[in-house]
Amino acid sequence: MEYPASDKRPGLTGGGLKLIAIVCMLIDHIAWAFVPTVSAAGIVMHTLGRITAPVMCFMLAEGYRHTSNFRRYARRLAIFAAVSYLPFILFLEGGLPEDSSALLSLNMIYTLLLALLALWADEYLEGADRLMAIGGLCFLSLLGDWPVMAILYTLNFARNRGDKKRMVGIFILIPTIFTLYSILSGLLSGYPVDDLLAGCLPQMGTVLSLPLIGRYNGKKGGKTGGKWFFYWFYPAHLLLLAIIQMAVYR
Repeated sequence: MEYPASDKRPGLTGGGLKLIAIVCMLIDHIAWAFVPTVSAAGIVMHTLGRITAPVMCFMLAEGYRHTSNFRRYARRLAIFAAVSYLPFILFLEGGLPEDSSALLSLNMIYTLLLALLALWADEYLEGADRLMAIGGLCFLSLLGDWPVMAILYTLNFARNRGDKKRMVGIFILIPTIFTLYSILSGLLSGYPVDDLLAGCLPQMGTVLSLPLIGRYNGKKGGKTGGKWFFYWFYPAHLLLLAIIQMAVYR
């Protein structure tokens, strides 16, 4: 998929895609905080929320392709992963965690950092070294939000940029496998069917991101809120939702 750089080409800029992604993320996180998962509203909100991660993975692949300084890009993600650490835990727990295991829950920016490293490994390593590096990064992503899937999405976007049909096919296969696995493992563990379907089927909402990504016109777009808006929005909205949860529920 080649994207002309003309300002006149209709479609969505990178800034436009990111705005859609953070709106969907906010909807999703509001649902996690305040809306029952097994409800019509919860299912719809979480399905819309599934648009976020693929769009961010796509923009990460584009950012890697165009960056002039990989180390600075990786350092920026690492810094904001650290900044977002406590807000993410407070959001997940609705306050300070009572179980110390919650301290091992890492955020989406952490996972995106691993995905960025996977792009580097995919480009510069070969054979067993490449497989081991990407496999290790997938393992480390199990501590983060959107584990494994975010890395696979990002690699798919980068590897198959020039083959839209292959990219879409692999893209759809990824959530399908994870959704079926989640449902099967849940059934074997004895989870109620209604809870399983409400929790797992919205995962297929990731396919809603494909028409949006397909409209990307290759331009950065306007700097809504400044260069750092998208970085700071993530920890800021998590912290705000965590404070509201503490006020409402405690």
